[in-house]
Amino acid sequence: IEELEAAIARDEEALHDPALYTRDPQKFAALTEAVAKSRAEKDAAEERWLELAEMVESNG
Repeated sequence: IEELEAAIARDEEALHDPALYTRDPQKFAALTEAVAKSRAEKDAAEERWLELAEMVESNG
């Protein structure tokens, strides 16, 4: 989860460059896609972590 958060932060930082879209629209699109994918993976990982934590609590 931490690695995904770092990737999201890194890519979002690059997207904050106001000239990126005009200078390199393909890179802008790739970064936008990467952020969306990383967020989805992070959400899934957090959901799984919560499920496992609940299982541990109910068994412990």
